[in-house]
Amino acid sequence: MSTITTSTPTNHRTPSASVRAGLALSALIGVANLPFLVPDIDWGPDEPPYPLLVLAAVVGMVSVVCAVIAWRSGNRRALRINAAALIFNALMVIPGLFGDTPAFITIASAWFVVTTVVAVVLTMRRASEPRPVVD
Repeated sequence: MSTITTSTPTNHRTPSASVRAGLALSALIGVANLPFLVPDIDWGPDEPPYPLLVLAAVVGMVSVVCAVIAWRSGNRRALRINAAALIFNALMVIPGLFGDTPAFITIASAWFVVTTVVAVVLTMRRASEPRPVVD
């Protein structure tokens, strides 16, 4: 009697330290979207629509889930979806930089944009692999 074992090859690698730092930042950005659902925030004269705040929270949770998946497996698709969610989130907060809003909204918007740029750059970096020299 013989036993046949099969192994499924995986193409995923564990992410490098810089990619993991970017994933940690992106998870932090995703979690930071949740407090904006609190109804007692003073938004100033131009209050954003509540469905937009819910959309920001959903996009933040997508980013957190993708960051966890990418952290564990190095899945490139999860990294790409995470980057797209971060960029979409940053685009949604850009009006907070230019409107007549309280200072904390302007500071939070600037933090989201700058942190998003850093997180996307860190997560989308590819490790430099040595290439063979061909003469």
